[in-house]
Amino acid sequence: MIIKDFQNHQPRNKYFVGLDSDGTVFNSMELKHKDCFVGSLIRVFNLVAITREVHDVWSHVNIFSKNRGTNRFKALLLTFNYLKEMSQVKKLDIYLPSLNSLKKWINSTKNLSNNSLKKIVSKVSQKEKIELKTVLEWSEEVDHMVKTTVIKLPPLKGALYAMKNIIDFADIVVISNTPLDTLNREWSENKIINYVLYIGGQELGTKTAMLKAVADKKYHPNKILIIGDAPGDLRAAQNINGLFFPILPLAEEESWNEFNEVGYKNFINNSYIGKYQAHQIKIFQSKLDIAPPWEN
Repeated sequence: MIIKDFQNHQPRNKYFVGLDSDGTVFNSMELKHKDCFVGSLIRVFNLVAITREVHDVWSHVNIFSKNRGTNRFKALLLTFNYLKEMSQVKKLDIYLPSLNSLKKWINSTKNLSNNSLKKIVSKVSQKEKIELKTVLEWSEEVDHMVKTTVIKLPPLKGALYAMKNIIDFADIVVISNTPLDTLNREWSENKIINYVLYIGGQELGTKTAMLKAVADKKYHPNKILIIGDAPGDLRAAQNINGLFFPILPLAEEESWNEFNEVGYKNFINNSYIGKYQAHQIKIFQSKLDIAPPWEN
């Protein structure tokens, strides 16, 4: 799958639905982050002495804050920035990398993926190369852990029910920050890949870039709906003037029930925009407007 496939897409239906995957179709956020991302982070960066702090920070950044759903490399940078400011970490005098080269790469590329990182490693100084190779080692270990840990995780029942209804009148596309290999495996092994026209992962660029390519100006804005669990999904929807329905953290099935019983009807009846959408977004933002637990 390449971005040109998205650009060449021609609508088959009047409606378009963009679905996030982790935390939206699959209740996988805590499993992946707590069992895959954090363990690899502690091992690769030798953070055993501050295991609890790493768990607290990573979970806050990626699950319980406005940064939920952000790209893994951006999350890594945020995590180390938080760790450097923690009094307990300062007391232990733990070595934490500057990650300046990572920040430089993040600010200079539109494709935040392992393959993109591999290409830049050969073009930087020796000092930067060491740091970026460590980041790449961590990211590749995360992918390995996900592959061996997250096995046949079923989709949320509400998400499955929604896709069965939506497919009759809307073009459905996966818009995700997850690597394509992982997405294709998870959607294929659950036999739900036939519900969607395309699967877009981190290799295709940002969610906004994917949506601009596949949906923007091809459908009426009021007939474009993005369903996701992260602020990045909301921003991407707003960037193309589309609609947004949130899947709330820790209330995933309840959110899908709301969509299937109320949101779905509002969408197809062109009464979604206005009070209903505003109320859903307000609830969503309040769930992620939480101070870091170590500051309480």
